Amino acid sequence: MVNFLQKGGGHEDDTLAKRSRLTSTMAAVAGRAPTVILAIILLGVVASPARADCNPADRIDARCYPDLQSATAAALAADVPLWLPAGTYTLPSTLFIDYTPLANTGFTVISDGAILDARASHQPAVEVQCQRDCFYFHLSGTLTVWADVADVAFQVGQVDYRDPQNSIKIDHLIVNNASPNGEAVRLNYVLNADISVYAVSAGWVGLWLRQTQFSTIRGAMTGEAWAGIWMSDGYSFANTFSGIDVEASVVGLAVWSPYAKRNTFVSPYFNCQIPIQGWAGDSNMLLNASYGAAQPPVPGSQTGILTLP
Repeated sequence: MVNFLQKGGGHEDDTLAKRSRLTSTMAAVAGRAPTVILAIILLGVVASPARADCNPADRIDARCYPDLQSATAAALAADVPLWLPAGTYTLPSTLFIDYTPLANTGFTVISDGAILDARASHQPAVEVQCQRDCFYFHLSGTLTVWADVADVAFQVGQVDYRDPQNSIKIDHLIVNNASPNGEAVRLNYVLNADISVYAVSAGWVGLWLRQTQFSTIRGAMTGEAWAGIWMSDGYSFANTFSGIDVEASVVGLAVWSPYAKRNTFVSPYFNCQIPIQGWAGDSNMLLNASYGAAQPPVPGSQTGILTLP
């Protein structure tokens, strides 16, 4: 929007000159009226998200819509990726990415370093879900999420396990929940996924795994009030955690589920007061783990945990 600033001169000759220029301008515009009208019409085409010219042919540009929920709906309806160019997008409420219409073929979000800021709403930032089994959700690029909520900031799958999330890929997700009573990321029934996540919470949990199976997970996790990683319930097995960094948490890895079995942690690093807390599960193996200031646990001493060497 262009702002025009008018300044008063107080001189009659200046006023006459301005009136003369205004008369000449109006005459010129009158002679070019069709051109001006055409320009206004074209401007409306560019500004309206309902027009195809607003978006590239192969994606929906989130900047063309009044909010991200509307942009998400448009991308799902067109069966094209949702594109988040670099910048900060304020979320007044939770962004629901329900890709049930594309459950068999998948949905892609492309982030070119975008930031989703949900702190002011004090609501969960993002929930990726379906109403049944779904496949191939893909978060491409780097996405940063800011939240301040006494809940989980970023969630994949619904809590009742109704929508197994199959073969999903998350390239580079950074989530920071500033609430002392919240969690950063929760995975509900995720299978055969490839995930790179940096989950930091000032509250209870960084990365919360409820039911996650035969997936590869990389990144860093912090839950300042309690655990960096929590395997709480559900069947979580055959997962590979590669080169993870768990710091600034009371407990590094907490395994509570009796159905957490045969998960492998390859070269993890723990710098926490209590690196490992195994209360249940079976045959969960740490290979070549490294530890910070805290003393490493005695190998094999935790329930369901095997540490080599």
